[in-house]
Amino acid sequence: MPRTRLSWTLTLLTAAALTACGGGGTTDTTATTQASAAAGTLALTVSLDDPATDVQADHSFHIAAAELQPPADVDGTEPHRTPAAANIATRGLTLDTLDASQRRSAQAASNGEAMPLAATTTVTTYTPAQIRAAYGLPALSASAAQLGAGQTIYIVNAKHDPNVAAELAAFNSKFGLPTCTTRTLAANAALPLAAASGSACELVIAYSTTAGALTATAPAYDSGWATEIALDVQWAHATAPLARIVLIEAPDASVASLSKAVALANRMGAGVVSMSFGAAEGSWTSSYDGVFGAAGMSYLAATGDNGAAVSWPSVSSKVVAVGGTTLAYSGTGSRSETTWSGTGGGTSAYVALPSYQSGSIGGYARRAVADVAFNADPNSGQYVAVIAPGTTTVRWVSAGGTSLATPQWAGVIAVANALRVASGKTVLGQPHAALYQQIGAVPTAYTAAFKDVATGSNGSCTTCTAKAGYDTPTGWGTPNVTSLLTSLGGATTSSTSTGSSTTTTTTTSSTAPKLTTTSLSGVAGKALNASIGYSAPGATSLSIGITGLPSGMGISATSSAITVSWAKPVTGSYNLVITLKNNLGQTTTGTVAVKITAS
Repeated sequence: MPRTRLSWTLTLLTAAALTACGGGGTTDTTATTQASAAAGTLALTVSLDDPATDVQADHSFHIAAAELQPPADVDGTEPHRTPAAANIATRGLTLDTLDASQRRSAQAASNGEAMPLAATTTVTTYTPAQIRAAYGLPALSASAAQLGAGQTIYIVNAKHDPNVAAELAAFNSKFGLPTCTTRTLAANAALPLAAASGSACELVIAYSTTAGALTATAPAYDSGWATEIALDVQWAHATAPLARIVLIEAPDASVASLSKAVALANRMGAGVVSMSFGAAEGSWTSSYDGVFGAAGMSYLAATGDNGAAVSWPSVSSKVVAVGGTTLAYSGTGSRSETTWSGTGGGTSAYVALPSYQSGSIGGYARRAVADVAFNADPNSGQYVAVIAPGTTTVRWVSAGGTSLATPQWAGVIAVANALRVASGKTVLGQPHAALYQQIGAVPTAYTAAFKDVATGSNGSCTTCTAKAGYDTPTGWGTPNVTSLLTSLGGATTSSTSTGSSTTTTTTTSSTAPKLTTTSLSGVAGKALNASIGYSAPGATSLSIGITGLPSGMGISATSSAITVSWAKPVTGSYNLVITLKNNLGQTTTGTVAVKITAS
């Protein structure tokens, strides 16, 4: 059972006051509050500790072990190739670490130490124009909708990148991408945000507290997370150049803080959430599903960079899990891809097989990830501009990882939403049914919309090797974007409105709070001590309203139950009407019948 922090708010709703032992507020979890028969009304708030207390997520990027020269020009069709160290781990590598390694080598050489011959590998690095050509993204001269105008991409990460705007500006200047205005949200900014521009890019920076509230205080700097932020922002923008990018920086990398940053994105308004981080799944995983159920929202997450493995949040059945490939593209013609050996993916040990998979793929007992894929190998990497704190010097790296694949898929979904809105349709919301049942399960649609990556593996397990059709390393494969946009443009959804201010209806009954007790019984004059059970999956706080309380009945609460204590019950039948509202905005009302018989 998770620890519970309990705060009480007592509300007087009728003329008769609560005749309480203990008054209006306490943090004592055993406190009992009694209501008079006339009042009969109680309101309280329960704050629940996170079920994944102390679980930390990690970013999912790789950097090839070489600093690149600035790209020669924006129009070249041939990708850049350069030697890189083969004996330096690329996972989470930063220029700080690379610089330190080179200094150690130089110092050793100056001291006359014998050094082994350095192994090298060749790194291929692609520009935005080359990636757009390889995957069939619309040209930069296309309509505003084809570039994602009017839509919002939320980039959720931990820690702080103080140079994110300058890095994006350098990236845009080098590659001829649309410029972006920049602003930082004030702590008292009104939410949801106003509609995104229909013709221009904006970078909005927001700082989140551990509770998921806006703050004016930036998180602490971390070179790894700053690199993650830089590549996420730059490549989401490169994919949907006119979409609004909202960067939400959580104060730390705990699952608790990152999930609350996602909840903050939900309050900002409809859009696409990109999450380039992960933590090994656990029994707690589904407790967070509620945060991925907001109206008008699509959620995408990296499957990780440790080979065959399953991580949160990509394992959630409400999140599109993005795996990785190794891209080969000459600058013209068609691309070739194989499974990147580092990509995550596999079968969940905890999450049930979702309905969209049970009808479309076979051989999996539980949730299978990935759903889709994109280029992720740092040796077939993509340019990212990095500026160290306190400097203005732009440095260039070749980035990869499923964290690079994820914001690009987020950009594709944002463009699909923009095109749907332009044609009078609703936004996609959660696109799983469209990807699996309306595209993957229809051979002609699948062949057009996806490149089936059927070679390579991410491990030695029975499902680790890519094959024709769906597989866990790369899902359905990588997008043929032009055709995919056509398919997504015609996909049916359950949405009920359009645009960046959409109020799409999303079914969230599985994550709404629920009463699990419907009746209590006792004997007049004999103390009644009983519990009214409830569940609140994914919630971090819960408001409980109760009406119909008889005189003398005391109420307290734990993380899973409302405790009823009545020293001297009175014969009769009473109906306690209980309303549960979680911090995700979901509400359930039910009645608990209390019957007291004569002694």
